[in-house]
Amino acid sequence: MKLKRDQITGAALILVGIVFAVLISQFKTPFTPEYPGPKLLPGIGVFGLIVCGLGIFVNGCKQTEADKVLLSPRGLARVIITFAILCVYILLMKYLGFLIVTPFVTFAITAYFMRESMVKAKWLWVVLYSVIVTLILYGMYVVLFGMTLPVGLLFE
Repeated sequence: MKLKRDQITGAALILVGIVFAVLISQFKTPFTPEYPGPKLLPGIGVFGLIVCGLGIFVNGCKQTEADKVLLSPRGLARVIITFAILCVYILLMKYLGFLIVTPFVTFAITAYFMRESMVKAKWLWVVLYSVIVTLILYGMYVVLFGMTLPVGLLFE
């Protein structure tokens, strides 16, 4: 029996979800109704990964058409570049903090995918989008959930 692309993708998502679930379970903060703590949002993400992985896997089992290429060399390059940008983001956020780094990284990723696609937008809108996304995320985490975001080692 030959595995299909959707079966492999679904199984990978399930596996990643299980690995993250194990990592989340090691958080020492208790989960209470008053303060759900740092387990809540990653837990929701893990649940989504596992459910989506199951759905993709089941859909792949029912699929009868021939598989298409999973990633072209160009697609693989886009994945690697995006992953590299996110790694730099994590590194820079440790030193410069969320509010300084996030708009620049959001701008970089948005501009990169705009360049790769047929979408032509004005740069002012991309800058505004980057700032608005940063403010919305900051508002969600700090104001709504009462959590703290990294301020950066340089500003502590």
